[in-house]
Amino acid sequence: MTTEGPVSAEVVRLHRFFDAWYDGDDGLTISEFADAMDPTFTIVGPDGRVLGRDAIVAAVGDAFGKGGVDITVENFDVIERDGYSVCRYDEVHRSPDAATTRVSTAVMEPDTRAPGGYRWISVHETWAPI
Repeated sequence: MTTEGPVSAEVVRLHRFFDAWYDGDDGLTISEFADAMDPTFTIVGPDGRVLGRDAIVAAVGDAFGKGGVDITVENFDVIERDGYSVCRYDEVHRSPDAATTRVSTAVMEPDTRAPGGYRWISVHETWAPI
């Protein structure tokens, strides 16, 4: 397992995008997120709800400029095998009213056409204590 490198850098890159997107950074486009998601991408949220690529891209798109959350990612564990990477990390969301933590597991594959050099295939999030 590794804790530093291009896979964890991609996780950080994407979550920095979220922070800037939610803050309404006019220099961004939703394609910076959408182009990193595989056409078959799915996410299982910490509430157990499953969303496909189109639904999550739409949800993130609708959140532009709505602010209110600061996201930090840390504690990376990365396994790379057979052209795929599995990255587990802690994701902390802070708002003026509350903070939540989730353990996230992402499956990615290298893709030089993707914004951060990786195509996201799947993410599964689970609530964790702060």
